[in-house]
Formats: sequence, C-alpha cells, structure tokens
Amino acid sequence: MILVGLFFSTAIPCYIRWKFNLNPGEHFAKGAEEGFKLFTSITLLLIAFSLVRVQGDHRNVEDLVSRESAIIVKLNRALISYGGRDAAELRVDLKEYASSLVEDEWPKMSERDRSEASANKLIDITQGVRLLDPKSSVQQLARSEILIALTQLSDVREARLSASHLELPFYLSEALIVSIFMLIVFGWFQNPLPKMVAYVGGVTIGVALLLTLLIVLEGIFLGESRVSSEPIARILPLIGP
Repeated sequence: MILVGLFFSTAIPCYIRWKFNLNPGEHFAKGAEEGFKLFTSITLLLIAFSLVRVQGDHRNVEDLVSRESAIIVKLNRALISYGGRDAAELRVDLKEYASSLVEDEWPKMSERDRSEASANKLIDITQGVRLLDPKSSVQQLARSEILIALTQLSDVREARLSASHLELPFYLSEALIVSIFMLIVFGWFQNPLPKMVAYVGGVTIGVALLLTLLIVLEGIFLGESRVSSEPIARILPLIGP
C-alpha cells in the first residue's frame, strides 16, 4: 500500500517534472499547497471516521459471540434441570452444534457463507425440544426456559451471520476514493521539487499506513483481526454429558 501510494503521488510526478523540466508558477503552487492541506485534513477525517465505525462493528460482533456462548451454556443448564434420557440426547446434539460452529461455520463466514451442517443440527435440537413431554412442574418450568434459550440462540446466530456481510458504506468508500485522488493531484503541483518529494511523500506514507489498518480491520471474520470463535470453543468442555 505504501509503495503504491508513493509511486502515484511522488515517483510519477517527480519523474515527469524532472524529465520535462516543469515547475508550476508561484501562485499556482501556493493554491495547490492550500488544496493539498485541505484534502489531507478531509482524508484523515474520513479514515478516522471509518476506523471508528469498523472498530465499533468489531466490538458489537465480539459481544454477540460472547452472548451466543452464554446462551448455549444457559440452554445446557436448562436441559440438565429438565433431566431424563431425551434431555441427555439433546445435550449431545447441543455439543455437536457448538463444535460445528467452531469447526465448520466460522471458516465459512470468512467467505460470507453459512454452514448447512450447523443449521441442520440446530433444526434437530429444535425438533427434539418440541417432542419433550414434561411430567412435572419442574420439567414444565425447565421446558419453558429451554424454549426461550433456543429462540435466543437462533436469533443470535442469524445476527452473527448477518454481521459477516458488514462493510464500509458505499458513500463512505466513494468519498475516500475521491478525497485521496484529489490529494494526489494537488500534491503533484507542490514547488520546489525537493519539497514536493519530502512533503507529499511523508503525507502519503501516513495516509497509506492508516488505509492499511482500515483494510485489515474491515473484515469482521477475515484476516488477523477477525472475530474469534474462542468464546464458544471455551465452553465446549462445559456442555454435553
């Protein structure tokens, strides 16, 4: 990113101006410098706003995953309270579902896809819960808690899957592209040439570093900054018989 930015903002105009001995007039160069300062400020502001938005998305999804793991534990405890062979079988299904989230669905979310295996396991749990026939008031209360937790689990999963499609709004991306383009254009006309190389090159490196950070953080379930499945992986030993 830095090398590409330096190539277009500094190397190309430097070569052209040196090759053809071009030097902008004093007043034109002064105006270009003011425009360069303006678009530097606008670009940095847009990048900062984008970073805040992306980091907010990451925090929200991390909270969502933590909530999902808590609901799985809650559902497991409700099945323990219900007791019996049917509940024990559902606990096995629940553990298999949680394992499929970590092993199958998480890798697929990096491609903005969902796991059919996880979806089928959740359907099996839902159908099994509907077949529960409580024999006591304790089991009736536990079944109510199971149904509530199961509904919450389904809703949180859909919210997490929807979050895999999160990205910067189109208007914000377009504004960034236009701002960076104008920044490069105004940078070409800085005078004298040594000032242009140092001034524009330094700003380009700073902007490129921030853009690299933004690109890395934009993928919710992709890259080194992706949201991890660790909260769900940690509870696997706690669920199931």
